[in-house]
Amino acid sequence: MLLDVTVSNFRCFADEAPLSFVAPSLRTQTPRPPQTWITSTYRAAAVLGANASGKSTILDALQVLGAAVATPGTLLYHPHAMASADRPTTYDVNFTADNTRYHYVVEALPWGIRSETLRSYPKGTSRLMFSREQSGPEATVTVKTGPSLKGPTAEVKRLLTSTDLMLAVAARYNHSTLRPIARSIRFGAGIVGVNRSEQGRDAWMQWVMSRMIEDPQHWPGIVRALTQMADLGITDVEVREREIPPELLARLRALLAADAEDAPSQIPEDALPTVMRSLVFTHAAQDGSAFELGVGSQSTGTMTWLATAAPAVAALARGDLLVVDELDASLHPALTAAVIEMFKSPELNTTGAQILFSTHDTTLLGNSPKKILDPGEVWFCEKRGASSELFSLDDFDSRPGNNEQKRYLAGRFGAIPDVDFSEVLASIDLSSALPREA
Repeated sequence: MLLDVTVSNFRCFADEAPLSFVAPSLRTQTPRPPQTWITSTYRAAAVLGANASGKSTILDALQVLGAAVATPGTLLYHPHAMASADRPTTYDVNFTADNTRYHYVVEALPWGIRSETLRSYPKGTSRLMFSREQSGPEATVTVKTGPSLKGPTAEVKRLLTSTDLMLAVAARYNHSTLRPIARSIRFGAGIVGVNRSEQGRDAWMQWVMSRMIEDPQHWPGIVRALTQMADLGITDVEVREREIPPELLARLRALLAADAEDAPSQIPEDALPTVMRSLVFTHAAQDGSAFELGVGSQSTGTMTWLATAAPAVAALARGDLLVVDELDASLHPALTAAVIEMFKSPELNTTGAQILFSTHDTTLLGNSPKKILDPGEVWFCEKRGASSELFSLDDFDSRPGNNEQKRYLAGRFGAIPDVDFSEVLASIDLSSALPREA
């Protein structure tokens, strides 16, 4: 579970940019009964702001760190354009793993990791797990460990290089203490990103099909429920198989053999699949009849919904953090709200799963038909000069009856574009902007 993240000198954020899931009710390092981590934190965090303000960047920072934990050697130095070369990019994250709070800080320079520290709070008191420091690219990596760190730490130290996170190397080496901790902030595990590009959407649809094949007892029903929940006019979704013609397999095998400079007979028979699998959607017609369409015939909205809602279900099952850039893209506002409500529902979200997203959908700030986001769940990103700033709606005076959508659109909180038509009117002569038709 993510508690908070602060980055500095990361792309458009020259100074510290903090984002927190912690509710104001938590005033100690760890919750005191009857409080729990779930009751002391928010399940959602929305980032709003003008175009090019840095909304996506704060999401990227978390995913970059998560990718570095997943893959040793991942570049972590992403400085602000005007930063001095000796100023590090800093990541400061508080999170929980197995109900214990951890504080993880990383400083990265062009040549690698200057410092990395992990502390735990098993009983509310800070305890060092490990710290590593390196003063320069040719200097020796210095590692200190606390007494609570159990596992093959000496082996991890020997494998460590200046560009690797110790937490990443330990996870790769199956370190008994650090591997479970690393999972909570590892991209692809505790942090799951939904890429809204066409390629990313197609990859998630392949993932949906794989889940339906591998877990036929649950996932076909989940996918059907999601399509019916969204009122898409789809009554059924199934995985359809058909055999690949033998002549096509022979041609593919010959092409692979030629590419590998091997004889076709040297390629194993099971190297190529013999069946093709695809999703088939059954739609209801107005006269009560039904017809089938493939994935390629589905609307962008249908594909986007499934490529968002299905990963959301998986995150809810595992207690993961789902990160979505532009959650509202290609989705009706009612469906955008539905995804958020899935995470905010105590009945559905029993694992403490969270969603972090950017959006331009200001209806999420309003009260009609009901309030979706609390002030502490709303964050604004604003470009001021050459740098971006991140701040919360909770920083402003907010009362239960306020219509925060109206206040935001009226400019009360900033983080809104200052649209000026005068430049267009003064600079563009529409009568000569396009060639006249012949």
